[in-house]
Amino acid sequence: MEIYYRGEQFDPNFYYLSKVDIDHSFLIIDGKNRELLTPKMNYEIAKNQFSGKVSTYGADLWDILKRRLGKRTVGADLGALSANLAKKIGEKCTLKDTSKKMLEQRMKKTEAEVTKTKRAAREAREIIEGIDLKNHKTEKDVEKTLKKETIERGLELAFEPIVASGKNTAFPHYHAGEKKLEDIVLIDFGVKYERYCSDLTRCIIMGDNKKLKDEYEKLQNVCDGILDQMNHHKTGADVAKEAEKALMNAGFPKLIHSIGHGVGLEVHEWPRLGLKSEDKIAQTIMAIEPAFYIPGRYGMRFEQTIFFDGKRARVLD
Repeated sequence: MEIYYRGEQFDPNFYYLSKVDIDHSFLIIDGKNRELLTPKMNYEIAKNQFSGKVSTYGADLWDILKRRLGKRTVGADLGALSANLAKKIGEKCTLKDTSKKMLEQRMKKTEAEVTKTKRAAREAREIIEGIDLKNHKTEKDVEKTLKKETIERGLELAFEPIVASGKNTAFPHYHAGEKKLEDIVLIDFGVKYERYCSDLTRCIIMGDNKKLKDEYEKLQNVCDGILDQMNHHKTGADVAKEAEKALMNAGFPKLIHSIGHGVGLEVHEWPRLGLKSEDKIAQTIMAIEPAFYIPGRYGMRFEQTIFFDGKRARVLD
């Protein structure tokens, strides 16, 4: 038996298992039986959207959970439950953490998940490519346009956009400010389509700085090379080692963050792509982001959202 809870905020595991996003609801899974326990005000929408039994609760919530859980061992994502809620549920049963199991389960993507992520990636790329920097003066101006275009397309942001220019591009997680746009502008941006995230980074070279343009082209070639070799790899560590070698051979500094990460209902999920990662990468969606940063001068990052079917890496954006 397992129990998952969707409180005030979206919960990826609850949504993944229930296929609905209804606040303050409990999903109870007992073998093949699935029950959504929801507040009375959510009953009608739950009946229309949820495939399974729908029950309501009010002040009798804890009596209902006591009857359902019955002092059994019950799986739950303890990382998503507040300490208070976990304590109260734990008084009715013995809780067993399922957070790792869920991360592993969500790693392998279905064709439907790939299709939704591809749409999210395409939308993000189109928004970035549609920005005319000549009509923007500052980093904040670009950030506002990214957000405005996202809303107008009926989408959600996957994360707060990163817009950096000049020396600020040397900070991987920089927050846009009032700095005027200079010769290089880095945009790290992603949107959600039907809850699935994309994650892209592009550098735009303003003017005719041949050195910057050549470096950026070389970085893109590194990314292409990593994807071309993906069919030889099985784990996140394999990808990390390939990337480390490719960046070194291209003459770039050692990468100060991982080469990427899994993408799905969350913008950062498994597989992990560190040098010690044993996560299997077949059938996963990943953001691959080779980069370099020169403190006090500038940095560059080129990031693509890709799907690896176990034989070939396919760019989704």
